[in-house]
Amino acid sequence: MKIFKNSCSLDCFDVCKIDVYKEDNKVIKLEGSKENSLTDGFLCSKGLKHLNRLYDENRILKPLLKVGEGFKEISFEDSLTILKDRLVDIKNNYSTDSIIHYSESGAGGLLKGIHDVFFNFLGGISIPSGGTCWAAGCAAHDYDFGGRKTSDLEDMKNARVIILWSRNPAVTSIHLYKKLIELKKLGIKIVTIDFRDNETSMISDLHINVKGGSDGALALALSKLVFEKDLIDYNFSKNNIIGFDKFEHYLNSISLNDLLDDCGVSEDELLKLLDFISLGNIMTFIGYGLQRYINGGNSVRAIDALMSITGNVGKSGAGVFYSSKIYPEVLDRDPYGSSNFSKNSREFPITKFNEFVENNEIKAIFISKANPLNQLPDLNRTLKAYNSIPFKVCFDMFLTDTAKNSDLIIPVTNTLESEDIIYSSMLMPSLMYNEKVVEPYDFRMDEFEFFKELAKYIDLKEYPQVSKVEYLNKVLTPLNVTVDDLKKEDINIQKGYIAWEDKKFKTPSGKIEIYSESALNDGAEPMPIFLKATKGDEFYPIRLVTPHCKNSLFNQHVEDIDDISKIYISSENLGEFKEGDTVVVSSKNGSIHSQLKIDNTLKKDEAYIFMQWSKKQGNPNFLTPSLSSDIGGQVAYYDTFVSIEKKNS
Repeated sequence: MKIFKNSCSLDCFDVCKIDVYKEDNKVIKLEGSKENSLTDGFLCSKGLKHLNRLYDENRILKPLLKVGEGFKEISFEDSLTILKDRLVDIKNNYSTDSIIHYSESGAGGLLKGIHDVFFNFLGGISIPSGGTCWAAGCAAHDYDFGGRKTSDLEDMKNARVIILWSRNPAVTSIHLYKKLIELKKLGIKIVTIDFRDNETSMISDLHINVKGGSDGALALALSKLVFEKDLIDYNFSKNNIIGFDKFEHYLNSISLNDLLDDCGVSEDELLKLLDFISLGNIMTFIGYGLQRYINGGNSVRAIDALMSITGNVGKSGAGVFYSSKIYPEVLDRDPYGSSNFSKNSREFPITKFNEFVENNEIKAIFISKANPLNQLPDLNRTLKAYNSIPFKVCFDMFLTDTAKNSDLIIPVTNTLESEDIIYSSMLMPSLMYNEKVVEPYDFRMDEFEFFKELAKYIDLKEYPQVSKVEYLNKVLTPLNVTVDDLKKEDINIQKGYIAWEDKKFKTPSGKIEIYSESALNDGAEPMPIFLKATKGDEFYPIRLVTPHCKNSLFNQHVEDIDDISKIYISSENLGEFKEGDTVVVSSKNGSIHSQLKIDNTLKKDEAYIFMQWSKKQGNPNFLTPSLSSDIGGQVAYYDTFVSIEKKNS
């Protein structure tokens, strides 16, 4: 038996280091690496499923070409010829910007994104801006601090209070959750804030149940009290904040009662939360759910402002953390200068995907690391727009909802079949080597090799026909390390790091910008303000939220479950229904069948469906509208309002 070093490629906070056990040329077991301080010897159920997916009998191993209502297997050579003919025709007779490339983070690894390099060398194409995951919060931190940074997690032990604001690590980041349990034993206080009692709130010292879309109102209410109770760090604010006086003046102009009414929190609850903040050394982890509203960016900025005026930024034991854009800033992710060839590149808002397809002559779309016909909003319209595109290519391991509606499917490698480097921009601090454990069915299932071949077919003379190691070594050059170095040990350039400790913020002023001229110039509010949460109407009164579930990232791990979606509602909305009923959930955009569940921690007119279901199971994205957040172009999934009716027998 031999043990290989691999890394989890899922789009997860933790991005675990994996020990892979191989015997008789077959992978037999996965374990979390004990050598990595965050992974700490264990994996979540999603990470363990890499092995199931590797040998799944439904996995696609040969290219599939749509024929009538079904598919037929073709050779890789034939698939490359088909792609060559289509791409050459588009390049010669139209423009390469009539091609869309839609990619997400369904498979990590730097070389899993080689599609971008290929399309740059092709001449540039159309790509979406904004995002389905974290875009509003990223924009907020960029305006406020000039970037996104997280301290070394070892610094958590120096905090007095850890706030998990719309963050549920018991489900989405179990290695952080383990640390929280250990820190709680040391006397560090844990506070959770969410629209429901989530799984992490079970260990918290205080849980605040806030109405969906009102996190910004709660942060502003706290900021008002921070001024009234003289909990401001005036020295820090004077030296490091732009807009402090304007923010104070604005807070004086709004009513505490209005803020509390919006977020559904009592003054007693607010004062309890303030008691924890008054302890100092507050470390806040912001989740991505609270910015999936049309006021989502404003909410993150309001939290940033609260933590800034109380001096909980740039020092040990404190901080307001959203993500950690460290390695993307230091690696040379385009080592052969492909961007110099992308003269036809253009962007369109992801929330305007349907309009962009309908109003432009789009000749082809390529899908990689994504399942947009599962993940995009307003799926009835999105499905129609997608199917209107003449040539649709999907790179995937399985016949997903998107793959089923495509014309050509190219199979790809599992993380256990690919040599690569992997890093996270969320929580995992290490840059890791991903060792190939087993060979794929065909070498061209590896996207790096496939696009090298396609570049040859099309005769892209500038395309780098080099080995993976040579390519990756150029990527790593700014760190002065090589692939061989990474094989020996991971790199952690954040070890001992305290985010913004030098007080050199990357904003135009070099300071925290509660008031941001950059935001103003972009057409956004320059400062966090009171933006009320949206409400439903008499026809669709119930807000629907779609959080992550524990056992799958979106639909990746539950595609074939013979079940329907579950909708959790407040007992105050139960009416004539009973738990377990199959109901019709409808919005202005569509309807699905779902099984009714009760969550007594929900406020009236709030509901949720975990984001894991396919079309046949009742995907809630057939209900969601294609709305955009205030900044960043984030899809505002959580401003969906529905009605619930009996299913006709």
